[in-house]
Formats: sequence, C-alpha cells, structure tokens
Amino acid sequence: MAKKITRLFVALSIATLSFVATEASAESYNPSVRALNKMSRRGDAAISMQSLAAVCPTVNTVRGSEFLWKSEISNHISDQDPRTSGPTFICNKVCPKKWPMNFYYSDGVKAGRVGYYGVYRVTGKPRAYCATRGAPKCSIRQIAANSKTAGRDGKLYLKVSDSACYQVNPLGRTGRP
Repeated sequence: MAKKITRLFVALSIATLSFVATEASAESYNPSVRALNKMSRRGDAAISMQSLAAVCPTVNTVRGSEFLWKSEISNHISDQDPRTSGPTFICNKVCPKKWPMNFYYSDGVKAGRVGYYGVYRVTGKPRAYCATRGAPKCSIRQIAANSKTAGRDGKLYLKVSDSACYQVNPLGRTGRP
C-alpha cells in the first residue's frame, strides 16, 4: 500500500512539473500569455477585467447634499501642493466607512483614490484628496479624459461602501457639502 501511494505521489509530481514547464514555454513564445499569467498571479486580480456591477453592485445618483465632489482645488492651496492636480471630496450625509476611497470608470476600472485629509472647517465633516493618506497623486484632467475613452460613459463612480457607489461628473461639481 505504501509503495502505491509513493508511486501515485511521484506520478502527480511529474505531471505538475510537466504542466508548469508547458505554461512557462507558452509564456516565452507568446507575450500575451505572459501578460495574462502575470495578471492572474497578482493578488488583486486585474480589476480591468471586471464590470462596474462587480465593483459597484448599487449605483446611486447624487440628488443634493450627500457630499461634494469637485474637480477644482480651493484657492488657499498652493500650486506646489500635490493635492492641486486631483479632485476634492467633502462628506455630508454620505461618507465612506473606510479611507482611502476608490473611484472607478464606467467599465469597472479603478480611476483613482482619495485619502482622508482632515475635517472641512465649514461643516466639520471629513474631506479627502488624491495624494493624501494612502492615496496616490492623480490628475483630474487625465481622469476626465480617460472617462471618455471607448466603452466608457464619461462619468466616475465613487465607492462609498462595499455595496454602493455614487455617479459623479469628473469635471465641475457634483453635490454640495
């Protein structure tokens, strides 16, 4: 019995090595296979292959004072500040439970993140920008241009919870604080 188990283990090991070698040789001859294998090995599984419904099961419309999303930066922020090129998010009735907050294009591809910065002194509610607390620097001009590429509807979708997103315009203002 022990010999049969040992033979089975050896056979499975050889088959596994053979499969791995075949996959590696396919990668070396076909760059697209290499790219797909690299994407599948990543822990965050290429979100670009997901649809908006996969990341935003519910999409809401901003009707008023849920929050403020704006593309222009306030005058008091210096041009040298890394926040100046990205959008501003100010909570009101709606605020994400976790920071940084992701936002997506209409095809489900992540467009960027805004990180908690502090409290907006006028309302006492949290505010967020790109280039703060775990969110990389971003360019609202590039994000707006990318939102209009083939297959996208020109909007952004802010993920405020695990199940809900809000649709906003990438340029101008959506909502109010």
